[in-house]
Amino acid sequence: MNDTTFWRTVYQLFKPEEPLTTSEDLKNFYVQRDNSPVDKLISLLNMEDDPAKFLLAGHRGGEKTTELRRLQHKLSKNHTVVWIDTQTALDRYNIGYAEVVVLIGIEIVRQAIQSNWLFNKDKLLKALQESLQTVVYQDKGSQAEGLGMPEFIEKAGVILKRGLTREVTRTVNVRPLLSEIITGVNNIIKAAEKEKKQKLLIIVDGLDRHDQVTALEMFSSPLLIELDCHIIYSIPISLRYSPNFRQPMESFQKCLDLNNPPVFECDDNLRPTSNPNRNGRDILINVINKRLISLGEGYKSLFKDDALELICEKSGGVMRDLVRLARTACEIGLRNKLNLIDLETAQEAVQEVRREYNLSDYHYPELDFIHRTGELTTKTHSLPGKGRFIICDELLQNKLVLGYYNFRQESWFDINPILIKDLERWQAANNTRV
Repeated sequence: MNDTTFWRTVYQLFKPEEPLTTSEDLKNFYVQRDNSPVDKLISLLNMEDDPAKFLLAGHRGGEKTTELRRLQHKLSKNHTVVWIDTQTALDRYNIGYAEVVVLIGIEIVRQAIQSNWLFNKDKLLKALQESLQTVVYQDKGSQAEGLGMPEFIEKAGVILKRGLTREVTRTVNVRPLLSEIITGVNNIIKAAEKEKKQKLLIIVDGLDRHDQVTALEMFSSPLLIELDCHIIYSIPISLRYSPNFRQPMESFQKCLDLNNPPVFECDDNLRPTSNPNRNGRDILINVINKRLISLGEGYKSLFKDDALELICEKSGGVMRDLVRLARTACEIGLRNKLNLIDLETAQEAVQEVRREYNLSDYHYPELDFIHRTGELTTKTHSLPGKGRFIICDELLQNKLVLGYYNFRQESWFDINPILIKDLERWQAANNTRV
């Protein structure tokens, strides 16, 4: 079983950057976690008559996209769902609320045309196109006159991908123009819901990948909640716990959390312990085993029990990292001409993935405090080019610290388990209690 074909088959099954999006993948590979926000959202949306606005927070790689796709499939019979992927449609380094509003407008136009939402759509679509043109084609050198709707959408998408010009997003008049876009979108939503006799739900994915400063500015804009339909935005986990976000967050009905399955227990005071959390680890083991079982009997026991336990522990409960560790172990299995993944191979995979994390000196005191108390702090640090920032915001955003909930849904935090040896070396060098 040490040939390339064998290992390539299982290696291709573990793709950390690919969420589960199709009904078939969700059926075959999805593993239910405790207190899934999808179940809460389904209940909330089914009870809401008025447009409801929600946020979904979680670590990068924690399967927010998979959960939102699952929500899309579950609601597709009774709702018109519009999926918007900001990661592929917008430039991550040049993005703000203006780009998000325009992207939603363009996608509503696209969906209205493709799905034939409106019988008498020309007037409403034309009005929205005109307001979109006013913002998008402020870009000098862009020619919008005479463009048909398909050509307009295509060209506008290219402009959005590189970001609206600084001149547009900084002008005094941009907010009224964006409000016109919102009005045009709302007119289409109202007419479409009346014709289809279904509520419209917009899911905006990918905004969780942006830094906290960008995300805070974006979600502080009231424009993102002025759509007359249900809407869900994914947000960075650092924003979720930032004291600066308390007031903007009140504009949304709820901020729901996608919990990582905990790999360790916390005590009654929400402090991390070294006791394994059996339920959380079993969820992670099931994620691996479901994929292996789909390949047949020859792959069922590919990972020895202790190897699988180590991979689950060092993933910290982050699904993408779990899949990445399994994929790395398979690559090592081929490289070393092995027949299975044993503990030594899993340890080598952990060492390889550990290199992707970067720790700085100012991180260690915070990591030490969090590991002892389970709490975040508001201590700050200053760096050239970045200015002053809250250290824990950076730790959360870069998955150096992970967040969990206990059975009472109380939050607690701990260092990413893949970094625990780094912290122990720092503690020994600084005579800090382990």
